[in-house]
Amino acid sequence: MKSSLLLKIVPLLWIVGFSLVANATSVTNLYQAQVPVADQSVAERSRALRIGLGKVLVKVTGNSAVLADPEILQAMAGAEGYVTEYGYVSYSEPGESGANGLALNIHFAETSVDRLMRREHLQVWPSDRPELLVWMVIDSADGGRQFVSADDQPTLLGLLDYAMKERAAPLLMPLLDLTDRMTLTEEDAWNFNLEKLTEASARYNSHAWMVVRLYQSATGQWRGARLLKLEGSDNLRSLVADSPALLVDQLVGETVDSLASRYAFVPQSTDQELVLNVDHVETYQSFSDVTSYLESLELVSSVIVDYVDEDRLGLRLSMEGDASLLLDTLRRDGRMTEKVASVVDGAVPNTYLFSWGRP
Repeated sequence: MKSSLLLKIVPLLWIVGFSLVANATSVTNLYQAQVPVADQSVAERSRALRIGLGKVLVKVTGNSAVLADPEILQAMAGAEGYVTEYGYVSYSEPGESGANGLALNIHFAETSVDRLMRREHLQVWPSDRPELLVWMVIDSADGGRQFVSADDQPTLLGLLDYAMKERAAPLLMPLLDLTDRMTLTEEDAWNFNLEKLTEASARYNSHAWMVVRLYQSATGQWRGARLLKLEGSDNLRSLVADSPALLVDQLVGETVDSLASRYAFVPQSTDQELVLNVDHVETYQSFSDVTSYLESLELVSSVIVDYVDEDRLGLRLSMEGDASLLLDTLRRDGRMTEKVASVVDGAVPNTYLFSWGRP
């Protein structure tokens, strides 16, 4: 039986032409960059614009290696053509020095950057990005092994936070309260005790977590290692650098590259289709929330509403990437709960059933 909601929604569908295009984002400032400059000269501004476009491309693709692409280097030489606005702002360097200076704040045209990425067949890291939970332990001569926190190691934590923001990668630091410390000790984290780390991380319901250990050697070098746990897979790397800032840059660079590769996609010339049935769509507001959410996903190029039956909404989604990536995104969203499809629902290939509700 069709509900009266269908009669109310049909005029709305007529207005939007049954096709809803993805355009919203969940991570902001992807197409903005801030670059320190020595002065306001034309030469410095041109240099900053080139660097800024490179920063944006690294953020949007999730791949730092993009800057080694000759075609991208050529595009960066003409960075002025991608700029919508810029302005000078005061700037404080991250780290212990915290020196004040001048920076160029730059906004780039989203459509122009996206066109460049598609022309060069670059991967796209959707703006709906998982938080990375980071457990970090430092071993120092005076303090021994300690968790890095805002109270004990504010400079090191600030470097980590800055580097993650430069890559537009959400960072989640543990509370390190009594509950955490009863579950996980500094020694557990230092020794990469997977059982304890998994138990402590479960509290934060994070789909990705990382443990980092670091120390300064007798030669003055900073050394360490990190273990990245991403949905069942382990990724171990060693770290060596001449300063904490360089170590954190190295850590964040290769970690975010690994993280982004799990969720990124290369837009295809031919879209795939996925049929999505969503229950508990009972009001105008819930209809708007569901469709707006799906519109916001970069993987989705269009959404077509097939029907409204009782509280169920039938949708056909065209995707630029693999369906598994879209399904992974839906399953990570607290408002979407996947349900076991009935025989009828499962009769059509690539058909999935979800329930909609606020977390």
